[in-house]
Amino acid sequence: MRKLGLITLAAALVALPLAQAVALDSPQDGKVDVYVALSVAETTELDFGAVIDADGTITLDTNNTIVSDPNGISQGGTIASGVYTVTGQPSTAIDVDITPSNANGLNLSNFTTTLGGGTFPLTGVLIDGTGNLDIPLGADLTVVSGTAAPGANQALNFTITVTYN
Repeated sequence: MRKLGLITLAAALVALPLAQAVALDSPQDGKVDVYVALSVAETTELDFGAVIDADGTITLDTNNTIVSDPNGISQGGTIASGVYTVTGQPSTAIDVDITPSNANGLNLSNFTTTLGGGTFPLTGVLIDGTGNLDIPLGADLTVVSGTAAPGANQALNFTITVTYN
């Protein structure tokens, strides 16, 4: 009977269902901040006024004034510091940089502003609570005589790059 009991027990164990693998769903969370896309608009165009076709560099400050003209090339005219408005996520920090596209003997350099440390690149400047940031802009303009072509309203191209900090 002892053998029969072991055989019965063994048969019963074989007949029992094996432990089934249990699938487990474990919901988890992630997160993302979705910001308003950044844009830049020209509020006031950077304008150095009139200059003569002679070698020299003039400096326009952020207050509509030529503050340096050692070679006397500035001839007056309409002079305006630039103002460029960044629109983006309210109360958020951004980085700002400027790259000139110098051409035709009219070269921009040394961009300045009243924001941050006053020179570019700017790091961590804050867009206001309404989603706007005005960037006042001044710069140096170097005229290369003989390369610069006379003419009115010549383009001085540059690129303002803004990114969230």
